[in-house]
Amino acid sequence: MAKPVCRVLIPEALERAFPLVVALLKTLGFSITNPETAKVTTWTDDGDQKEIPATNVVRDVVSGAIHNVQFWKTASEDVFLAWEDGNEKCTFAIYLDGLDSVSAMTLIAEFVEMVLTKLRTRYGEGVALTVEFE
Repeated sequence: MAKPVCRVLIPEALERAFPLVVALLKTLGFSITNPETAKVTTWTDDGDQKEIPATNVVRDVVSGAIHNVQFWKTASEDVFLAWEDGNEKCTFAIYLDGLDSVSAMTLIAEFVEMVLTKLRTRYGEGVALTVEFE
């Protein structure tokens, strides 16, 4: 079964873009720590899950030590967030297969609102947000 993925371009450097995405997810009730285990998880390029201290997340993101992290609403509801850092712009991929359709639509709607109200004037031509199936 194909996995739904929301991709959003944030026209900011990673050290400013990542906190924007984290804040948006937080308003929807997501946390970077798993509510059941109190752990922060990321995945290596080899597909191995790795735990990292919550205090190291922002430093590890900005330094390029990690390129993805999971966010949790409940122990059974999560999104996987990955990113590509560009020149003063970052593309975030939010994997929605850990959510039901209603929760996924709510999350996407918040990103649409951010793109159209807060960042709209910062985009040039091109794609700002997509929903794809992988």
